[in-house]
Amino acid sequence: MGRSKPRKPSYSHNQALTHQVVLPDALPEEVGESAWIEVIQHMDNIYADLVEHQVALEDRNEALEAAYRELHRTHEELKQTQRQLIQAEKMASLGRLVAGVAHELNNPISFIQGNAFALERHNTRLQSFFAELEKLNHPVVNQLREQNRLNTVLQDLNPLVEGTKEGAERVTEIVQNLLRFTTPQTRAVAPFDLAALIRHSMQWVCRSNQIEMQQHLELPDSLEITGYEGLVHQILVNLIQNAIDAVEPVKEPTLWVSVQQIEHPTAQQVAILVRDNGPGIPRKHQAAIFDPFFTTKPPGKGIGLGLYISYLLATEQCGGNLTVECPPRGGAEFTLILPTAIRPNRVDGGGNP
Repeated sequence: MGRSKPRKPSYSHNQALTHQVVLPDALPEEVGESAWIEVIQHMDNIYADLVEHQVALEDRNEALEAAYRELHRTHEELKQTQRQLIQAEKMASLGRLVAGVAHELNNPISFIQGNAFALERHNTRLQSFFAELEKLNHPVVNQLREQNRLNTVLQDLNPLVEGTKEGAERVTEIVQNLLRFTTPQTRAVAPFDLAALIRHSMQWVCRSNQIEMQQHLELPDSLEITGYEGLVHQILVNLIQNAIDAVEPVKEPTLWVSVQQIEHPTAQQVAILVRDNGPGIPRKHQAAIFDPFFTTKPPGKGIGLGLYISYLLATEQCGGNLTVECPPRGGAEFTLILPTAIRPNRVDGGGNP
């Protein structure tokens, strides 16, 4: 009596694999070599189906992950675009406000400057008058001079008048820079002593702050470069003031300023390093430190535009760069890169972020 041949199963990808295996109702009494071959073939077919299903599943997973990544990237781009549009509108409104404020400040600043120069002339006459009066050596005059500490007053008059003039000139320059920042203008480059400008910026900022701090200046006696002196001065003042604000809560506030010359393949550059021993900048904030309106200062200490404007001045108008890092020893270190000879270009009031 002939042995019945098991029928070959038909597989469907829409059925579970356990349902696709067809087993005979009963095993034959004697299982020969051909039966084992058929079993192995069935197992091979099942394994091939398993591999095919696994590959298809992995392909679908990869396609799904790729679609998710693309969706996530598009979503982030949309959010970034929305933030940029909001910031662009803020900056446009700020530009209109700044232009109006700058124009309004021109008149009182002119009064301050005129009064400062008048005080300088009066001071010269007073100094001359009291010098001649001292020659008389009159006892009553000498007594009144001592009682009212006129010697100290006369000694203070010169630096006070000079400080007033310098402050008025600085405010005038800031107003002019604000107007240039909102109105495209052409500015001429000129040579200037960078080392002297750094010293002057340090003295100007430190004199206007009440904090006592250690200063370490590593500067050459003179370093002449060609560029926009007023803009570089504005950047330096912002960086130094930012460092002073950072070290205010520190027990022994210290500020380091140094200059390094850089050999660049296309042009020579200088690097100005401004470092403090403050608390530093958290890593999560470092990427946004140059964004407009970003600040970690308490209310009333800043609105988050100083570093943003400094970055735009350095990169878009002075042909350089401005970076920040927090060294392991603590604090924050800003590096201002400037070319030693900038090519004249059109200074266009700050550009768009």
